[in-house]
Amino acid sequence: MLCILLWWQQLMLIELGFNIFIWCYGFYYFIHILSLIIRFTDGRFLILSLLGWKHGCKVMWIADLDVAKKVLLTTSSKGSFIEEKIATPAWSPVLSLESVNGDLWIDLKSKFLIFQKYLPSAEQFTRVVRYILSTQDANIEIDAKQVVRITLACFVKWIFNRDWDPEWDFVCEASWEWRKELAVKGKADPLLKFRTIDWLIDLINHSNYYHIFGEQWSTPECYSVIMQPFILSPMINISDIAVSASRRPDLSIQELIHYYHPFPIIERYIDKDIVVCNDGVSCVLVNANTQVFIPLDTIGQQEQYHHNLWTPFGIGPRKCLGSQYAVPLLTEFITHYKNSPKFVPYKNHKYSGRNNDNLSFHESIYQLVLFAKILIRN
Repeated sequence: MLCILLWWQQLMLIELGFNIFIWCYGFYYFIHILSLIIRFTDGRFLILSLLGWKHGCKVMWIADLDVAKKVLLTTSSKGSFIEEKIATPAWSPVLSLESVNGDLWIDLKSKFLIFQKYLPSAEQFTRVVRYILSTQDANIEIDAKQVVRITLACFVKWIFNRDWDPEWDFVCEASWEWRKELAVKGKADPLLKFRTIDWLIDLINHSNYYHIFGEQWSTPECYSVIMQPFILSPMINISDIAVSASRRPDLSIQELIHYYHPFPIIERYIDKDIVVCNDGVSCVLVNANTQVFIPLDTIGQQEQYHHNLWTPFGIGPRKCLGSQYAVPLLTEFITHYKNSPKFVPYKNHKYSGRNNDNLSFHESIYQLVLFAKILIRN
């Protein structure tokens, strides 16, 4: 009898352990699915609509090409949603031309245009890219880390005429940290961020660009005009788009940029009615006090979509200022490695805003907590 009781007790413990395992796995699966829904499917509509309700403004999702173009041409304001609440803190201490608003954006864009006048030509950039690609060891795998390294080498050579230094590998690592926070998958290492900024300021101080802003180069308003569009964004975006290029070799470079960009939602705030006239009759297309979101991934799936008719990174006052350099780099890069068995950009890739890699339980928890904080604080 005693043996039966002991056996029964052990069986109950095994059953309890099994039930705990099932519960934990179910909880993990629930959190994971919930996080994916919020980021990539209908959940994002719910979250952003709730933010709009708390802001006291309307939220409108636009997937129509003509309406989207009118919105992008009408306003320069991105509003107070994704860029302000997620991207801007993640970029810090760098100021992103793509994220800031108002007078700060006007000042930052002005400094960018001043600096741009001193850059070598775009043709020279293409020559630099071709040269660096031609000097790569053909026996080395081109994984995500190597894509980032080559991207950085191209821009540093073009801007500063400096050859690659292996001691700069920490800058590549820093780009993964920035990417992690921008993709809402964890908090970036602040020390690595500041070390990278010091590295850039040192390059500037020993270059012909120092006279442009002088001592002001050490301020975010100045060093950011190089750091974001020419250093960090290319390292983040090129490697992510390269993953999609390896999976979708049938798509053009423009399609890859538009619909496989790591951050696929464009946002604008409309402060005045957008009115159109049809046959002499005025019609309000978008009402004032409306936050507009344009999901590039949704537009790309439409049957009537044609990439020659849609250039979201090239129109309006907030058009991407770095696209004139990103397109040649991507074109040369993808063309060079397209049919190479050594081209494995998905290997060692992480922290994608496009879900090009797996989402861990820790990252799912981080995202849900951050979204909850934004909703509460808003």
